[in-house]
Amino acid sequence: MLEHNEILRYMSIQTDDGTLDTLIDRAEKEVIAASRPRHVSRHIDIAVNMEKGTVNLAGTDIKSRDLSAHLNGCSEGFLFACTLGIGVDSLVKRYSLTELHMLPVVQATAAAYTEYCADYAQQELEMYAAQHNLYLRPRYSPGYGDFQLSCQRFLFDALQISKNIGVSLTDSFLMVPFKSITAVIGVSNDPTQCHINKCMTCTTKNCPFRKEKRINE
Repeated sequence: MLEHNEILRYMSIQTDDGTLDTLIDRAEKEVIAASRPRHVSRHIDIAVNMEKGTVNLAGTDIKSRDLSAHLNGCSEGFLFACTLGIGVDSLVKRYSLTELHMLPVVQATAAAYTEYCADYAQQELEMYAAQHNLYLRPRYSPGYGDFQLSCQRFLFDALQISKNIGVSLTDSFLMVPFKSITAVIGVSNDPTQCHINKCMTCTTKNCPFRKEKRINE
């Protein structure tokens, strides 16, 4: 189900001779068995002010030039959140106490499966866009570029995330269960700005999906 190369990127391994395949297959089975994926989304109005570097999401102003650039041209979109559930956190903790050599494999596999589940859940948003001859921008999450992690609080309140999918937010704006995602997804009538390149406007340099840029940097 999951691409091994994607899991290897999460492990910061660019190439492998196949020696990790058995470990990855084992981790994938256990992560999927431990997961209870849930998601929630909300359709919102979006207003971008490129001059001020702000985005109004459902009536709330967010200061972020990177998010403004990412959503430029969008007048609507979605707030989105998903999680694998607490079982995966328990699985990771167990491996941290029993088989340390498996821990990075399990963590990377869980990260890849989180993205897979988010992509699957997003299909219903893609159906809405297709019905209106529109296109989805890639997910953009707090912590990307100058989109402050503290904006998690806005997403949690707007989506009632704790109530709807059982994810809580720590004082440092980290999510529990840890294998969870929040994001803003813009909707546009311009297909040239809407694709699956996860690095479209993100300036984060340590993202495992910046493989092409890492080679050139």
